Amino acid sequence: MIRQIYLFFFGFLLISGTSHAQLNASTIGSAQDLGGNCFLITPDQLDQAGGVWYDNPIDFSEDFSIYYKNNFGNKDNNGADGMALVFKATSTPDVGGIGGGMGYQGISPSLIVEFDTYWNNADNNDPFDDHIAIVSNGNPVHTAATNLAGPVPPTSTTINMEDGVDHNVKVVWTAATQTFEVFFDCELRLTLNQDVKNTIFGGDSTVFFGFVGSTGGLSNLHQVCFNRISFVDNLVLQPETICSGESVQVDAEIPSGDTYTWTPSAGVSNVNIANPTLTPTTTTTYTVTIEDECGDAITEDIEITVLPVGSAIFDPIPAICEGDPNPLPVTDLNGVTGTWTPAFNANTTTDYTFTPDAGQCATTPAPIQLVVNPLVTPTFTAVSPICSGDTIAPLPTTSNNGITGTWDPATIDNTTTTIYTFTPNSGTCIVETTLEITVLPQVTPTFSIDDICIGETIGALPTFSLEGITGTWSPAVNNLATTTYTFTPDPGQCANATTETVEVNPINTLAVSTENTSEPFDSNQIIEVTVSGGSGNYEYQLDGGSWQTNSIFQNVVGCQEHTIKVRDAEGCSNEPESVVTILSYPKFFTPNGDGFNDFWNIKCLRNRTGLVTIFDRFGKLLKQFKTSNAGWNGVYNNALMPTSDYWFLVTYYDENGNEKEFRSHFTLRR
Repeated sequence: MIRQIYLFFFGFLLISGTSHAQLNASTIGSAQDLGGNCFLITPDQLDQAGGVWYDNPIDFSEDFSIYYKNNFGNKDNNGADGMALVFKATSTPDVGGIGGGMGYQGISPSLIVEFDTYWNNADNNDPFDDHIAIVSNGNPVHTAATNLAGPVPPTSTTINMEDGVDHNVKVVWTAATQTFEVFFDCELRLTLNQDVKNTIFGGDSTVFFGFVGSTGGLSNLHQVCFNRISFVDNLVLQPETICSGESVQVDAEIPSGDTYTWTPSAGVSNVNIANPTLTPTTTTTYTVTIEDECGDAITEDIEITVLPVGSAIFDPIPAICEGDPNPLPVTDLNGVTGTWTPAFNANTTTDYTFTPDAGQCATTPAPIQLVVNPLVTPTFTAVSPICSGDTIAPLPTTSNNGITGTWDPATIDNTTTTIYTFTPNSGTCIVETTLEITVLPQVTPTFSIDDICIGETIGALPTFSLEGITGTWSPAVNNLATTTYTFTPDPGQCANATTETVEVNPINTLAVSTENTSEPFDSNQIIEVTVSGGSGNYEYQLDGGSWQTNSIFQNVVGCQEHTIKVRDAEGCSNEPESVVTILSYPKFFTPNGDGFNDFWNIKCLRNRTGLVTIFDRFGKLLKQFKTSNAGWNGVYNNALMPTSDYWFLVTYYDENGNEKEFRSHFTLRR
């Protein structure tokens, strides 16, 4: 097994793996992104200015080193104008004056490392040859107070930077000593000892950096490739623990690293790479020496602890009961963690295999059998429901399957339904059980039995109460005298005996008279009934219809006889009848020969002596006939009379022989 570990380095900006991977760049002006974190600052053209800026902060309270490469083109005698590394207060992309301003002129507050490739003596008091200087607040004039260090030639042996090759630049800040150093092609050229945070940035230690450049009346190529920013002072390699026979790959690559050397060599796959594979046989401390491209070196130690390999060990696992929680430990006696297969089954005996988690120097032991005993439930014969107050024997303390134990509650309550819990005295995998004893309340049966009239034929008294209780009655039913009967419930129903008294009422004799209180032939015919005898609370019936408590019948159908019956609503009585005849006349007739309503007459007067006279609406006599005749057929002088209203006068004698007269009108319809 090969594991991988990595070098960790810390500061306010953290970059791991590929250098510049976490840097976010933005271009401005003539600058172009060439890929690989290389940028064209200006093309080889006149009056150009460009810049690339990073929104990653630089903290002057921390140590840092910045590595990059500059290419100033290949026009030595007539090239222009140079580039600069600029630190400023904001990350907003910015570019200053062109030409001798080298793209930074006017950017303030700022700390600037300028690489000047054109002589601007008249304006900036430049030396004649290419030079390097540290300036501040966007001022390129070397005689000004803002000139902090330099100008100096690029190296102690070189005065020309416009040679078409890439030049290494390293800028180092040491916070403890407030020292700012500039290296060109690995040679220290400028040193500034100054409290940059307070003198330039007003106490703010967090600033941003970028690269700018420009041309003016002359042109040249300006290009920068940003390599990395590192914080080597906090370099840490984390210790690692492996199992005997395992390997671990260490990744110690840092952005500034150029060469790597590992000691001791034993167990190292390659002592001259950043990420060798280490295979020590015993616990070993390795040292890596890292040099940058200028030969500056750092060292870091890493301890690889080698542990022996053994099998996971467990105490015996006792048998469990069906349904118990999982007892399989997730850690062995030596602290080895792992997983069990198959998944835990709480219902059956199973062989389980423990697989240690990776990296614990433990092997898989032999399978462990976990015995699962079935649950045993005590069984008892169900107790039938009892009636409230019944006597019942105590519950048995030994179950049907031979398990002894105790009941809770211990005493049976014969007044209310109760659940009793049986707790076994001892035994493995024996569970509690319950038994419910239902206590039924004592019920007094109720019945709905009507009183009867003397001599009335009645059936047997009901053998089911309103509650559904069955039983028998005594004595036998007597329809001649009021009697109290006793109902005895059938056994097993939790019911009390009860009595019912059936009243036998005498027959009341009623006398009835009826009167038609409306005038003959009124549109609303009314019959009023008068009764004597009985209780005085009566019910009335018209022509066999529904009984009513009102003694007046309204809107009675005319021209026919009506039968009125009366009964006593409170008790027993006869039901006397009375017949009433109502007079009325047809409101229209249709003499068309179809056999229906071909004649007009007052039918209810046919059995009485009477005379009917018919007139038209002008009073002309059209027909006169007796009430006993068929009536008028709608003809006058052998001519059919038209559809219209016609008037009539009827003279007749009532039941008492009094002569009566009535006149009204009807309609003839063709």
